[in-house]
Amino acid sequence: MLNGRKLEFRSPGAGAEWHAVRIFAILLIMNAMALAGIFEFGERPLGTEANRQATEFLAREGERLGYEVERLPFKCVRWEKGPSAIFRGAEQLEVFAGPFSPAIDQWLDGVMVSTTQQLKRTNCKGKIVFLRGEIAKEPLMPLDFPFYFPDAHREIYALLDERQPAAVVAVTAKHPACGLEPYPLIDDANFRIPSAYMDAAALERMLAQKGRIRLRIDSKTFPETGEQLVIRKKAAGASKGKILIFAHMDTAYGTPGALDNAAGVAILLAAMGRLQDYAGPYDLEFIPFNGEDSPMVKGQLAYLERYGKEVGRVKLGINVDAAGAKGSKTAVSTYHLDDERLAWLDGEIAQYSLMERGPEWVESDHSIFVFRGVPCLALTSSTLRESVMALSHTPRDTVDLVDRALLVEAAEFIVRVVTDF
Repeated sequence: MLNGRKLEFRSPGAGAEWHAVRIFAILLIMNAMALAGIFEFGERPLGTEANRQATEFLAREGERLGYEVERLPFKCVRWEKGPSAIFRGAEQLEVFAGPFSPAIDQWLDGVMVSTTQQLKRTNCKGKIVFLRGEIAKEPLMPLDFPFYFPDAHREIYALLDERQPAAVVAVTAKHPACGLEPYPLIDDANFRIPSAYMDAAALERMLAQKGRIRLRIDSKTFPETGEQLVIRKKAAGASKGKILIFAHMDTAYGTPGALDNAAGVAILLAAMGRLQDYAGPYDLEFIPFNGEDSPMVKGQLAYLERYGKEVGRVKLGINVDAAGAKGSKTAVSTYHLDDERLAWLDGEIAQYSLMERGPEWVESDHSIFVFRGVPCLALTSSTLRESVMALSHTPRDTVDLVDRALLVEAAEFIVRVVTDF
């Protein structure tokens, strides 16, 4: 139910009647977006007031629709930054504070490092180490990230800890998994060496100067609290297990996060409204994960601490992230479904003109369950790799990029899958 009215869906291909219902559904979805304010909250990282307001709104919506709402509290860190810069000779050059970096303002010597082997033999103690080239080719996962932490990243962190630089400045450009250019090499609330990042042009200007380098990073962190919601409905009669429907509600810093992932939460809300009278054999859990765009992943960890032992009861997980981009279709990727289920799912997908089977991808919350062998679907934009990732975590990820018709169809698809599963 959206805005107090049931959102009725009809089968595609029903001619003028379906078209009228579809337009009505689109208008309801648009109204729900405005009411929810999930697009209007704007930037909503963990620990911020906007994040708390978004959490409260979603809790109220769950309660209004008659669901049981559970709150799982957690502690987190909020980050604030100011202008940062490098000074050398006659040059003052812009650098960007690494997320959650400690502050620093010192005159230091600098060393250049391009590989882990070079880092092993370079005297970095008390200096600025500039990481560029091979060693800075991709963003590092946060220290001991619980779901995925490559050995190559572990080695870089260990070497930095061993070599004891006063600060780390990464020289980066563009990476397909991040819209920022340059991008932060280190995004980690637990990394205690001051860190920043800059582009190659600024580095060249700095190298043209002589003398010691002043590095100023204006960055502060504050202890905060947050909540992970679990919005649930029990099965009618004896339960056959759980179906999870989830979409992360938080953003990175510096982005309104329309595609990443207010659109996914709008789809989640629409599915909640349509399924409020569900009387099937599975327990339903709607989970607006709070932390996917944070190195702390606090909401995900809070959920697993409370329900990790019940993963074996999850018969299907449905994740929605970065769906609804204009000019795309909704791509549905599958994980751990048997041949019978895949054939059934292909029949469901074939009912929708704006939907298709998509390739597997790992950069979202479904991986938490996929790595544990849970059957999952992940809904995203078919242009995820080509264009949507280039917008992620940037100020350009705005609501005008969202196609409401795609959200309507994705919500209907989820309702059909849950009802027919």
